[in-house]
Formats: sequence, structure tokens, C-alpha cells
Amino acid sequence: MHWLLLGIIALALIVVAGRHPRTAFGLFAALLAGAILMLQLSSGEKERGSALISPGDVLISRVQFKPGYAGSFDLSGRLANQASDAQIVEVVLEVQLRDCHPSDQGGARDCQVLGTESPRLVLAVPPGEARDFMVNLSFPRTQSRGEIDWTYRVIAVLGRRYRAATKQ
Repeated sequence: MHWLLLGIIALALIVVAGRHPRTAFGLFAALLAGAILMLQLSSGEKERGSALISPGDVLISRVQFKPGYAGSFDLSGRLANQASDAQIVEVVLEVQLRDCHPSDQGGARDCQVLGTESPRLVLAVPPGEARDFMVNLSFPRTQSRGEIDWTYRVIAVLGRRYRAATKQ
């Protein structure tokens, strides 16, 4: 809604600019101030939303990586919201594709990171519920010499206060 208003002001600026330059300058100042205000408000809203749910409140299960189209991979799984009073709106993951080799000592594997992606999962998950997701990942074309391994973790969560719908 706010962006629509800024668009109307911008259109008026274009129409008025030829005949009334002072009015056009005033409209330009209003447009600029409105855009700055909108950016400040939307970034503050994201900060409040990220404070509602911590990455620890998000549980990811049933994770599968499958080959996708043109060398990409499909990541699918189930995302559960363990927060008690906030709905998940968006989750950002960090996914690493690794090439692992057995170590010389026979202990832990030696893994080299081939690529990292940060997909955004945009889905509404109310408190105590879970939703399935799928996202496509594209990594640079590299040749693995050992066994392919995946790591993933939640790096950011955007939430919103949740009000359960009441029946009337």
C-alpha cells in the first residue's frame, strides 16, 4: 500500500515537472522522504520479527538431497516450529556441499567445501506445527574425488506474533 502511494507521487512528479518545476521539486522531496521512511520501517519490522523466534526454535527433519535439473540439487524436508507464541514466516539456511575423504589416521574424515548456498524458505508455520518444504540449490560445477557430504544449519528466522483464529 505504501509503495503504491510512492508510485503515485512519482507519477505526479513526472507529469508536473514540465510546467511547474518548484512543485515538482517539492514532490521529489516528498517522494525521497517517503522512500527513506518506508525503508526504515520495513527494516525495523524485520528486526522485531527476527527477535520473536530464535534459530533454536526451528527443527528440520526428513532432510533429503536429490539431483535436480542441470547439475543442481533439490533439498526437501520438514520444518517444525517449536516456538510457543510466534509463527515462522521465513527461514534462511546455510547449506554446504562437501567432498570428503577418509583421513590417514582412520579417525574423522577430511572434508573440503565445494560450495555454500543460503536458500530462503518462505512459508507460514504456526507454533507447534510443521510444514514440508523443497528448494533447488545450484552449486558451481566441481568434480568430487571422494564421497559427497552435506551440512545444513538455520542461520536466520523471521517470525510474527501468532493469534489463533477464534470461532464465532
